[in-house]
Amino acid sequence: MQKITQTTQAPPWLVRALTPFIARTVARQMINKYPGLSGEEIISKMRAEAPETAGNAQAEALLAAVARHLPDRPITSKPVTDTKPLSWHSPSSLVLIGANLIPLYGVLVLGWPVFPILLLFWLENVVVGLLNALRMLLADPSDPALWATKLFMVPFFCFHYGMFTAVHGQFVIHLFGGSAYKNLDKGLWPLEGAVHAISEYNLGWAVLGLAASHLFSLLWNYIGRGEYRLAAINKLMTQPYNRVVVLHITIIIGGGIAMSLGSPVWALLLLLALKIGFDLKAHIKEHHKTAAD
Repeated sequence: MQKITQTTQAPPWLVRALTPFIARTVARQMINKYPGLSGEEIISKMRAEAPETAGNAQAEALLAAVARHLPDRPITSKPVTDTKPLSWHSPSSLVLIGANLIPLYGVLVLGWPVFPILLLFWLENVVVGLLNALRMLLADPSDPALWATKLFMVPFFCFHYGMFTAVHGQFVIHLFGGSAYKNLDKGLWPLEGAVHAISEYNLGWAVLGLAASHLFSLLWNYIGRGEYRLAAINKLMTQPYNRVVVLHITIIIGGGIAMSLGSPVWALLLLLALKIGFDLKAHIKEHHKTAAD
């Protein structure tokens, strides 16, 4: 409530401009502070905490904006988000593990070397980026002011992450694809090399499997658990980078070691186990943070 009191002391034009953004933050704080109360009860608590704002038109407008972000019913009976933390045996975690076991068939049955495995993980990054843009678009759709932010943030993310992913893909193809793939692409995006590898190593079904696991997580966690209601655009903006930097630097180093050893099956299996472990840990941490927010 202190934030509302401080805001109402600002110039009226600034209060009107900041109201949609402050209201969303305050509503999130109040939901965490009073998890068993309805929106109407929370507003009553806020009024009692700051009686000096009574009759202040700016404070009333801000309280009305906060109320639009609060649940009609107590969170205990109808939660805005499912705050139960994920575990390794949660539905989305099991789907993630299952999808990451698909490359195991490629290694043991199809005889995949290091290159198609790393390219598959890069293609997964492309899927992660596309779905993250969708997450950003779906974040708190009831907030009209947030759409103005989305009009800038979503295209910027697509451009920036697209450039980042393109450079990463070129690195994977040029370092692990050999001379046969180095000359296929002349532009920034390694499209021709990726398409050729998908056909040569029969990667299509594996890409679809990994894409399906991430789509399931979006539907089950982000939409089904209500995470989209309180998702923060700035956090969604940086989320995929955390995954790529931590996970794929480790995977590429491991892939380089495996390739130098001649791609023995045991090294590839160790690489897959490492990827599953990192992926699962990041998945649980990501959705634990979203619930905590």
